[in-house]
Amino acid sequence: MCNLELNHIFTYKLITEDGDDEKGLKEMLYKIQLLQLFGLNEFNESIMNEKMNILYESIKYEKFVEELLENNPYKSSFINNELLFRTLFSYDYLDLFHKCLHNHFNNIPQSLEASIQDVINEYKLK
Repeated sequence: MCNLELNHIFTYKLITEDGDDEKGLKEMLYKIQLLQLFGLNEFNESIMNEKMNILYESIKYEKFVEELLENNPYKSSFINNELLFRTLFSYDYLDLFHKCLHNHFNNIPQSLEASIQDVINEYKLK
């Protein structure tokens, strides 16, 4: 069972930071949207960790998760897949991984395949 808020559109990468007064907007919006994903109003590391652990345990054997972890460019840097899984919540991948989760939990297999490929394509940029 998914304990995340998946009915959001992640827009943090779409924001422009044209002037000095706009620097940091993307990161701030990423943090806000990360909190929304976890259903939080303020940062709470223990709740976020618990929700990530529960999610990982519930989907770690799903084909799409195995594929994302197998292709993750940081695979050799982490001692286990549970830690590697957490990289999918990073700034670089959260918007794309969110689509995978949304498509998986809403049983939209065609869109899930496209979402997996989007993450893998982003991996190749690293």
